[in-house]
Amino acid sequence: MIAGCRQGREAARKAFYERYYGYALSVCVAYADNREDAGEMMNDGFLKAFRSLKELKDEAALLPWLRRIMVNTAIDYHRKSLKRGVAVPAEAVAGRLREPYLNDEAVFAQFSAEHILAILHRLPVPYRVVFSLYVLEGYPHAEIAARLNLAESTSRSHLAEANRLMRQALLAQKEEDYARTK
Repeated sequence: MIAGCRQGREAARKAFYERYYGYALSVCVAYADNREDAGEMMNDGFLKAFRSLKELKDEAALLPWLRRIMVNTAIDYHRKSLKRGVAVPAEAVAGRLREPYLNDEAVFAQFSAEHILAILHRLPVPYRVVFSLYVLEGYPHAEIAARLNLAESTSRSHLAEANRLMRQALLAQKEEDYARTK
């Protein structure tokens, strides 16, 4: 299949796309506002993958290689959005609540990945992108800042605010679930 893609055979590309569609979409969903944007990122990522497949040296490393392409495509997508002036809404930072310190792992461990992803999608885009790059992909703040054309302190601030907002939403959900059981 990969050899066929490298040779430009349409049937091989279709098979590759169908085989890795779910994986690629799951990567893009973490960075997109909605499924339509995720699909656009994914399709752009597949185009980049087909163009650079000849550079893949070790076929055993295909999934990490494809993930990197999808993440980089999402970064490019958001970099363009930031240039168009996508900003953090004022209500997201207004009236910051003082809440007791909570261990993120302890809070996050109580919820399913799907639930956490749903809450992640409620975050303002800049927070969500920084959170995803730092937590899901393991990028350091210096690299996030360079890729998104931000100050490193802004990357750190966005991550802190994303953590706070997610923790707040998860705690509210936990209280809501507890109230329903009474």
